[in-house]
Amino acid sequence: MKKRLFAILTTGILLTAGQVTTSAAQLTAVKWNGFERPAAGAAYTSGEWSTDGWSAPWSEGFNSGRAVIDSSTAHSGTKSLKVSYPKGKIGPADSGAQAPFTVPKAREYYVSQWVRFSPTFSWGTTQYAGKIGVGLRGGAGCSGGTECTGYNGFTSRFIWRSSGQAAIYYYHMDQTGTYGDYANLKKPNGESILFPRGSWTHIAQKIRVNTVTNGNANADGEIEVWYNGVSAAKITGLRFVRNADQVDSAMFSSFAGGATTEFAPTVDSWIWYDTLKVTTNRSEICEISGGC
Repeated sequence: MKKRLFAILTTGILLTAGQVTTSAAQLTAVKWNGFERPAAGAAYTSGEWSTDGWSAPWSEGFNSGRAVIDSSTAHSGTKSLKVSYPKGKIGPADSGAQAPFTVPKAREYYVSQWVRFSPTFSWGTTQYAGKIGVGLRGGAGCSGGTECTGYNGFTSRFIWRSSGQAAIYYYHMDQTGTYGDYANLKKPNGESILFPRGSWTHIAQKIRVNTVTNGNANADGEIEVWYNGVSAAKITGLRFVRNADQVDSAMFSSFAGGATTEFAPTVDSWIWYDTLKVTTNRSEICEISGGC
């Protein structure tokens, strides 16, 4: 029992009766969180994240009561993180939460998570978009309509669009849109993927930052996304940087919007998150081909 308790306290991983170790993938991942340590109903503040080994220089929403530990549903273990998106509210100051959790700098990273939208989740009012869970970020984290110069970083995040269309939303040097570019997630047969309400879904992404030669950005950057274990988008030929920036943040960035209340939910909505994992090693993402 002492060894089981020690494992829970030091890794945040709840072990079943009789177990005294956990999988190598969970122990060696750069970041892992199953939300099992805190008590059900407790606010999951930036301080609680830090206790579980996730530290960020700033945060929005986590200290405002919009993120709580919940025991009503979980993908694994007995608890998950429940984040609220209030009716009529947009942006991370009033909806969802945001924080750039520091990770060791590396050219290539994977992020994996399970998500569950509430049964009546609202995709918006007359405009439909919002950010989802943990994405990847480097340098100054170019976003928010900023031109990406190769010196001010990059971001890549999951989003929902109209009718729950699943997509990856990213900022890079050659973006065609003022507010970044996106790629809708699709099944192997070309059918669009829509996020379901009321059930768990797995999403994962990889970023490989481009190489740089004599201050010139080579077009060899890449993003790949998996939906329930199957590749759903792959974008190649990307230029993110022309300096030494690499991935250095696992950014929890989740809120309704959009910049106007046209994107606001029409009813109070929630997303549950579970089994977050951030790693430089594909084999540690058990849900995708070649993992674990």
